Amino acid sequence: MLFERVSYLKGLAEGLEIEKNSKEGKLLKEIISVLEDIVYELDDLQENVDEIDEFVEALSDDVADIEETLEDIDDEFDSFECPDCGEEILIAEEEFDENGCAEIVCPGCGNEFVVCDEDECDSCCGCGFDDEEDDDMEEIDEVESE
Repeated sequence: MLFERVSYLKGLAEGLEIEKNSKEGKLLKEIISVLEDIVYELDDLQENVDEIDEFVEALSDDVADIEETLEDIDDEFDSFECPDCGEEILIAEEEFDENGCAEIVCPGCGNEFVVCDEDECDSCCGCGFDDEEDDDMEEIDEVESE
């Protein structure tokens, strides 16, 4: 669009029959020349922007794929914190026994302890998940009796 407009101005200037060697003619010729240069530069910039836009779109798709993969991996693991050093430990679902418990060794400090899957634990390991529910019920009973 800009290129056509500058071409129109160039033709219009030529139609005015202004003396090319006059001050006005030299000025007009130089203005049109600068406008042509600007139009070509803008065209090059637009091509670069289009290439960058395609690249960013491809990167965005790649990031979305990576996020999806990480979410799938995250669903396969449960996260626990070492009671001694606080290091986060990921345990695969298949490492839990039929009672929902797993014995693990912290890679940070070497502490051995039992962790349980809250959804499957039957409190046979002494982890206290069922006891915590009982404590919560006792607190509710105390509040209701007051």
